Amino acid sequence: MANKTIGSIPYSLALRVCNPSESDIEKKIFASAQSRETIGLRLLAAHMRQHGSTYSVGTLVGVLSDAVECIVELLKSGYSVDLEGLARFYVTLNSTGVGKVEDFSTSLIKQVNIRADIADTATAELNSDVEFEYAMTREEQAKAKKAAKAALPSAPEDEGDDDGNENGNENGGGNGGEITE
Repeated sequence: MANKTIGSIPYSLALRVCNPSESDIEKKIFASAQSRETIGLRLLAAHMRQHGSTYSVGTLVGVLSDAVECIVELLKSGYSVDLEGLARFYVTLNSTGVGKVEDFSTSLIKQVNIRADIADTATAELNSDVEFEYAMTREEQAKAKKAAKAALPSAPEDEGDDDGNENGNENGGGNGGEITE
C-alpha cells in the first residue's frame, strides 16, 4: 500500500447502454471505478497508525476485529448498527413465500443478508475535492503485458533453470508478468 497513490480514484471507460433491459438503445461511454486492491484489517490499522493514532497496529487490529464480531452479534440479535459518518448496517431476509400467515414457518427463511445504508456525510466527503486517474482497461492491460513480455530478451535454451523454464520463474517473465514503472 505504501507505493500506491492515495487521493485519486482510478477509473476505466466502458461502452454500455444506460438501461440493460433496453438493448436496442445506442450504447454510450461511461466511467467505471476501479479498485487498486482490497485493504484488510491489518492494513487499515497500519493506515490509521500513519494518521497519528496513539494505538499500535496490533491494538487497532484487535479493536477492529472485535468491532466486526460485535456488529455481527448485534445484527444477529435484531439490532441495526450505525457507524456514524460511514453507514448503518442492518439485515434483510430471503424466504420462500406462502399464501397464508398460518402456513409460514422460520424454516422458509433461506438466507440472512447484511445491508448498509451509506451515510450522507460519507458520500459528501467522498465527493469533496475528489481526483480521478485513468486506469487501463483489462484489454489494454493484457496488451501491455504481452508487449512487455515480447520485449524481454530471450535467454539461450541452455541457460534455463532446472525446470526448463527459460526466464527463471513459472510465469515466464522475470517480474512475474507484471509491468513495473
